[in-house]
Order: sequence, then structure tokens, then C-alpha cells
Amino acid sequence: MLLTVPSINYENESAEEQIHNQQLQENRPQMRFQSFINHYGTVTPRTPTIKRIKNQLNKFYNTLSCTFIINILLDRITIIRCLKKYNLRKYLFADIIAGITVAIMHIPQGMAYGILTTLPPIYGLYVSFFPVLLYMIFGTCPHLSVGTFAILSLMTAEAINEIPLESFNGINNQSYDVTLNLSDAMIINEKVGIATTLAFLVGLMQLILSFLRLGFVTVYITEPFISGFTTGAAIHVFSSQIPSIFGVQSPRNVPVIFKLPRFYVKLLSSIIKNINWISTAIGFTSIIILFIAKQLNDRYKSIMRIIIPSELILVIIGTLISHFTQLHNRHGVPVVGPIKRGLPSPSSPSFNHISHLIIHAATITMELLAYGISNMVSSFFQCYPNTGSLSRSAVQEGSGGKTLLVGGFSCLILGIVIIALTPLFQTLPMACLAAIIIVNLKGLLFQIKDFYFYYRISTMEYILWIVTFATTILFDVDIGLYVGLCTTFLINTIRTQKPRFSVLGQVGDTEIYKTIKVFPLAQQYTNIKILRFDESLYACNAPFFKRKFYELIDIQLRQEPLIGYKKQELNKNQDIKYKYVILDCSPLNFIDTVGVKLLIEIYNDLKKRGILLYLSECRSDVRRTLELMNFYEKTAPGTIYVTTHHAVTAMKAKLDNDLQILNTITQI
Repeated sequence: MLLTVPSINYENESAEEQIHNQQLQENRPQMRFQSFINHYGTVTPRTPTIKRIKNQLNKFYNTLSCTFIINILLDRITIIRCLKKYNLRKYLFADIIAGITVAIMHIPQGMAYGILTTLPPIYGLYVSFFPVLLYMIFGTCPHLSVGTFAILSLMTAEAINEIPLESFNGINNQSYDVTLNLSDAMIINEKVGIATTLAFLVGLMQLILSFLRLGFVTVYITEPFISGFTTGAAIHVFSSQIPSIFGVQSPRNVPVIFKLPRFYVKLLSSIIKNINWISTAIGFTSIIILFIAKQLNDRYKSIMRIIIPSELILVIIGTLISHFTQLHNRHGVPVVGPIKRGLPSPSSPSFNHISHLIIHAATITMELLAYGISNMVSSFFQCYPNTGSLSRSAVQEGSGGKTLLVGGFSCLILGIVIIALTPLFQTLPMACLAAIIIVNLKGLLFQIKDFYFYYRISTMEYILWIVTFATTILFDVDIGLYVGLCTTFLINTIRTQKPRFSVLGQVGDTEIYKTIKVFPLAQQYTNIKILRFDESLYACNAPFFKRKFYELIDIQLRQEPLIGYKKQELNKNQDIKYKYVILDCSPLNFIDTVGVKLLIEIYNDLKKRGILLYLSECRSDVRRTLELMNFYEKTAPGTIYVTTHHAVTAMKAKLDNDLQILNTITQI
């Protein structure tokens, strides 16, 4: 492979002969990147689009058979493969223990998060049963515990409360009296219809995303966004449980703008007037007990195989004390109220208010096939939207769960509770359930320290965290979500529109070229400028590329003023500092038509100024686009070099030859 111009023997030649030979050498074809491809690579002819589609259809048709279709369907039912490979001796005991452990967590959390959605607690238990059963059949992760989740329950509650129904004004969201009248029952049924319709829409959207293979869109849901949003949403959930702790009514009709500050102003006034001291004592005592128990579980989880079921113990003790002391009748302590017994019969969601719920469904939709099936099918069993729980998933994995059958054993325990034991919890104080929710928010609330972490790592990620968190806190959960997503897209756009554009230098005697800002001792050469654009070149960043490119080679592109003056002659008689500019294209994953046209424009403009532009280390996709856009015909055939070092070596050789010719002419 010939990368540089071979030297000429100038001895015993006249000056005219030397100049003539030099001109012949410059006109000789330069074998640069093309010679490398011809020697080492292959050029695969591009297949027309129609032919490629025909080939794919023929391939699919040749593999299409009844067995092929059955295998595709069976692969979606993952429990079949799990049962086929199940090792009873190795997995059974561990799965049973993990199933019982997770079921113990599901019972109190299901009731607590059911209340959080403004529905009776039994519906939280339904969500802890049916989706788990469906995920066991169609899910893929044996360590994921689906069911109720605090933030999703809060978003469901907001979707229910935004439905403009006058009948909602009379319902009590904090307790369910033993004697529910007909209007209250009708309101609850309508709320259930809204929640199940929401679950159906969420499941439908998730299935559509799954079948269209659109799961890649979730990559835009970045970690700083998730941290800021969940932290802000956790504060909303925490705030919603404070009225239950103090035994007062939750403030209603709070405006969206500065929602939490206004909520606390109203709440403080209500607490001062109507605080229930017994409920307050129960709430704070429960929080302290749960916090200590969870600290012990975290400290000794490596020793103990089964965690302490502190939440279930609290529910049982709280129910017994409340029942025998008649806290609700004698002291007005809010309690759960009656819980209906048994599993619900299948029924279709109401499908009312779809126009109001479609946006909320799109907001909640984050996962795909298994979640879609669990949400869509469970909506026919009076379930609201479900998702995975981080705390329960950690417990499920830590307690030794091995396969998807953990969900089956968990459902067995929950089914017994739903069918036979739910009426026993009707005297459970609401403060106990509020304490369970608050303590389980510890991990999400402690994420507030992430803002310092992102502050140290990246200014853009810090801004994303702050904006998402602040809008979630000051306005509402859904507004925080939308603003956070928009900020994510904006930051990603800014990063690609204005990436780093570096000047490179050679590190020592190596073939490595690094930015001179980080490696100030890297060597730069006279009349040669080496640049690197750290992003793909396309329409969005083309203007920045052009402006920064000329700036780095010390050429001003500003327009002349309408009224001229001597001090500022921008484009006239500029000193040309470089003869060759080498653009390292290794970071370019792709280049679009606008980018190619810009390179052609820059090449021709520099050529008029006496400067030659060369590219190096171009990827195959970039070279293909250049070829399709006739880049070589519009510039020069030998514009691309294999590596940056090859380009620099060739340019140095040209400069040396030019200098030798100049010296020869001077001597004459």
C-alpha cells in the first residue's frame, strides 16, 4: 500500500528537470484508502431495497410452517420452558421460601397501596395476585416482583381524581365506614371502572410497543431523569400519607401550581384544628418499629434466610389492638373499614372516560410484552395498573428465589388471604398502613443525595435532575414527568448539536494523536492542522461544525460591516497559516446528506484559499454515504487516508518536497 509520495533522486539533474519530475510525481495517482481496500478488503455490491425485501419474504416463507408458528407462540409462554427445565431438588424449596416471603410483603403493601389509589384496600390485594400470576406465565425475569408500587398507585389516583364527576365530591378517601350507603358504593364502582380502563389502556399500549419492537424508546428515559422524577414523586406519596398519620382529612381541590406548598398550608391548618392524638401516636410508633425492623433485616440479611415480616406483624398487632379497644368507635381513629371477601369474577372494564385516561396511560406505559399482558388481562379482574417493585424484587432475589414459580407460590398464599381472611383486617388503623408506605419510601427519598453526585459528574445531568425534581415537587407528578422527558430530549439534542471539536497533536514518536488541551506536550506541525469532531455529522450540528471548523484553522467567516473602517477587514488578506487540514473522522458513526454537502463546500472553499482538506479513519457507513453523494468526483479521488498518522506522514512528505523544490529554485 502506497501512502506517501516516493522520494526523487535530484542528483545530476538540472533545476528544470527536477521541477518537471516533481510535477509528474504530483500528477501520479495517489493510492491511499482505496489501495488499502483493494489490497485487504472487499467491496460488497449494494443490494436494491426491493430485492432485499423479496429475500426477507422468501426466507420467512421458507421457514414458515405449523411447527414454526407453534414454537413462536410457545416461546412467548415462558412458564412452559421453565417447567421443562425445572429441577425439583434444586429449585423447589428455595422457590417456596421466596414465594412465602414475598407474599408476606404483598399483603400489607397491597392494602396500603390500594388505599393510596383512593380505592378500597381489597383492590390492592387483587393487583398483588392476578398480575403476579400472569407474569409467572409470560414473564422473563425470575427475580422481578410485580404488583403494587407506590408511585404508580399515586399516578392511578391522580388519573381517577381528574375525571370530572360531581359524584366524587362526597366520597371519603381516607376511611370506609362499616355502613356504606348506596351512593358511596356507586362511586367506588365507578372509580374501579376508571382504574380498570386505565389498566387496559396501559396494557394495550405496552403490547403495541412490544409487537412493533419499539422498546428502544425507553433508552431516552435516562438515569438522572428517573432519579429526579421518582424522588419528587416519592415526596408526593409521603405527603399524601401525612393526613392518615395525624388522623385528619386530606386537603382537596389543591391547585396544580405550587401544589405541595399549598397542600401543606391547608394540611397544617387541618392538623391544628382536628388532630387525632391516638392516631398520631399509632402512626409514629409504627414508623419507628418498621424502621428499626428494616435496619435489622438489612444488617443481618446475609445471615438470615428469611427476613422479619415486620409489616405483616404490624398489621396483625394493629388490627388486634384496634378491634379489642374499639379505637374507631371510642376515639375516632380512622380504620380500613369493611373488605369484601373472595376473588372477583371476570368482568369487562367500563371503557368510559377513555379520552381523559389516554394521556395517563401513555405516561404509565414503560414496559412491554409481559407487563402488557399482565395489565391488560388483569383489568378484567378489577385490577388497576401494576409494575415491578424494587424492594420486593430485592427481597425475592435475596430470599433465594430461582425461577418464575416463585410468583405461583406467592399467589397461593395471597389467594387464601383474599378468599378467607380479608374481613379480619377491617379494624386496622389507617395510620399503620400510612406508616408502611412511608417507611417503604426510604430508598426513594434518600435518592435526593443524587443531585450532588450528578453535580460532580456532569452539569447537563445535574440540570436534568434538578429540573425534573423541581417541576415534580412544585407542580404535579405527571407535569414533572413531561417536563423531565422534554428536558432529556433537549439535553441530548444540545449534546449532539455542540459536541467537542478538538485540535490533535502527535504523542511522542507514536502513531497516537490526542487533543492538545489534555495533552499539551503533543506535537503539532507547521502548516498542518489536525482536527477531530467527536460526534456524527448531520443536519442538526452542521452549522456548528462549519463555524467551529473555520475558527480552529483561524479563518473568520463573519460578514463585512455595511460601513467599512480600517480596523476591521474580516475576509480580506487573511494570512493562511496552514496548507493542509486533516479531519479525523473516527468518531463519526454516520453522516447524512447535509453533512456530505458541507464537507464538499468546505473542501472547495479551502482549495480556493490554497488549503487542502483530507479525511482519515472513516467508517464503512460514512464512506458509503460519501460515495453515493459523489464526494470523490466533487473533491478529489485521494481525499481519505487509512489512519491519521498515514495522513500526517504524507503531508509532511509533501511539505518536505515543496521545501526542497523551493530551496533548489532559490539556489538557481
